[in-house]
Amino acid sequence: MFKKPIRIKSNNPVKGSERKSFKDKVCASFKTFTEAQANDLLHKKEVLYCAKVVTHKDEVVQLFVVNKVPFFFSVGEKLFPTIYLLWKYPDLIYSFTTHPQVFNFITSGADLMLPGIITPPLSSGISKYGHVSEGSVVSVNLSNNKAPIAVGVACQDSDSMIRSHGRGKCVTIYHFYGDNLCVFNGISSIPIPNMGTQEWLSLSNYNEDFPQLSADRKKSEYVDKEKLQDNTNGEVTLDKAKIDLDGEEHSHEEEKPNHSKLNNDTALSDDLLNYCFLCAIKYSKNLNLPILVSNFYKLQMLPSCPPDKVLDIKQSSYKKLKPFIDEMCKLGLITVKEIKKGVEAITEINKNHPKFNEFYINPVNRPKEKTTNDLGIKEPHISESYIVTQNVLPLFQQAGYRKGDTIQGSTVRMCVTDYIKKYQCQDLENTNLVKPKEVLQIICRTESAITWEEVFERVCDSMKNCFKVVSGNEQIFNKGKISPITMNVSVRSYNKKVTLVDNLELFGINVNEFSKECQHGVAASTTIISKTPGKKSDQLLVQGNQVIFIHNLLVDKYKIPKKFVKGLENAPKRKK
Repeated sequence: MFKKPIRIKSNNPVKGSERKSFKDKVCASFKTFTEAQANDLLHKKEVLYCAKVVTHKDEVVQLFVVNKVPFFFSVGEKLFPTIYLLWKYPDLIYSFTTHPQVFNFITSGADLMLPGIITPPLSSGISKYGHVSEGSVVSVNLSNNKAPIAVGVACQDSDSMIRSHGRGKCVTIYHFYGDNLCVFNGISSIPIPNMGTQEWLSLSNYNEDFPQLSADRKKSEYVDKEKLQDNTNGEVTLDKAKIDLDGEEHSHEEEKPNHSKLNNDTALSDDLLNYCFLCAIKYSKNLNLPILVSNFYKLQMLPSCPPDKVLDIKQSSYKKLKPFIDEMCKLGLITVKEIKKGVEAITEINKNHPKFNEFYINPVNRPKEKTTNDLGIKEPHISESYIVTQNVLPLFQQAGYRKGDTIQGSTVRMCVTDYIKKYQCQDLENTNLVKPKEVLQIICRTESAITWEEVFERVCDSMKNCFKVVSGNEQIFNKGKISPITMNVSVRSYNKKVTLVDNLELFGINVNEFSKECQHGVAASTTIISKTPGKKSDQLLVQGNQVIFIHNLLVDKYKIPKKFVKGLENAPKRKK
C-alpha cells in the first residue's frame, strides 16, 4: 500500500473531544492493549495528529502520528498498527515468522505465502499457525529477529492454513519496513531493534535447520569461473572447481534426474489438467460466456479438481496456461477470441465434440458449489451489469456481443475505448477529450468534444441496468440498478420505535428465517409486511432500534458486503 509515493491531503491535530474516542477505538481494536498503555502512548502532553494521505491507487488512508512518528493507520473502518508501534508492543497482534531471504520479496511488493512460514515444532506445544481468523490484522517477523518488519491481514483462518498443507497465500502485506510510511513527514527510517529470536526457534546451526535455504545461499556465494557444460551421459558438471568468497574450493556435481519418474508425474498432471478442463466446461453451474481465460482457470478449473489432488499447471507438460488453452482450441473443444491486446476470452464451447460427449462423471462425484461460510450460509456474489441495447450495439459488435447480452462495467469501458481508438475519435490536441463521430455522436447527443468519463456515462445511460446475485445454486436476476438493503427507524403508536428492513429477498435472503433470527437475537417481536407499492420485496419490521444487530447479522453471517447495507447512521447514539 505504501510501496509507492503517497500524497498528503491534510494533517491536523486531533481535538481533545475526539482523542478519548480514538483511545477507545484503539483498545477495542487490540484486545491486549490496556488503557494504561494507551494513556502512556497517547499522553496528554503529546500532540496527536491525524493525517489523510492518498496512495498511488487513490485510496484515502488515515495516519495517526505522535512526535512525527506514525503509530496507527486506518483503511476503511479497520485500524492497523505500524511497525514502529509493534517495536514498543511486539505482542499486540499475532506475528508470523519467515526467513530473511523472503523479506526481499516483501519489499518488492509481494505478499507472504504459506511455504515461506516457519512454524513452531510440535514439541513446543504452540499452535502451528496461531489462532487467527480470516481478515484479522497480523504482523511478520524474521527468523533472526522477532521485531516485526511488516503488517497486513490474514488471507485465511488458522484451520484453513493447516488444511491447505502449506500451499496458498498467508498474509496480504499493507505496510513494511522501508516503505514510504517509514519516511513520512521527512523522518529518517528508524533502524530495526534487535529483539532476539523466538523462544521456540533455534538457529544454532542454520544449515541443519534449513538445508534447502542454506544450499541456495551457499550456491549464490559461488563465483563461476567456467560455465556448465553438458556431458554425453546427460550429467551436468563443472569444468573447474568453484571458489566461494572466502577463497575455499568446492566441487559441485548434480545428480542425474530420474527421467522415468518425471515423465510419469508429468503424464498424471496432464491427465488431471484435462479432467478439470472437461469437468469445468460440462458440469460447472456458474460458467457464463464469454469468460477471460485466466478467470476460467481460477474460478472454474481449480474448483473442479478432486479434493484429494492438487492441480498445478507448472507440473504438466504445458507449463503455462496459454499453450494448454491453445491445444484445446486446436482440438475444437472451445473458441477463444482476443478481446483486447494480450487478453483472451473463451467465447464458445463445442458441445457436439466427441470428447465433450464421452466425458462423464457420476453425479455423486461431481463438484459441488463451494460454501465459504462455516455457518452454512452460502455467500452471495453480486455483480452490477448492463444490457446491450440496439442504439449502442455498434460499439460492442467488434467484441462479439449481441443485442440483449449482459456485460459488466469494466467491459463497457474497454469496448468503448477500443471503438474510440479504432475510429480515431480522440482529440489530437487534447487527449483527455473525445470528439464523438457517427454512432457515438448520436449516443452522446453532441458534436463538441467531451471528456472520457462523460462518454462512458452517456453510453451506460443508453443501456439498461441490471444486477445478478448468485447465492449458492440460486441465481437472482434483477432489472434496474442495485437496490441495497436499507434499514430505517420509524416511530409508531405510543412513541415506540421500530426498525424497517427492505430488499432482503433481492440478495437471496429468506425473510422468514431472517425474521426468526432477529426475534431470538434481540428478544423482540417481528412482522413481515407484504410487498407495498414502490417496494421490490417484502419488508421486515422489528420492534425497537435494532440497526446495529441487523447490520452485524447481515455482514458477519450472511456475508453481504457493507456497501450494499445502508442505514447504519440510524443506529442509537452512544451516551457520553
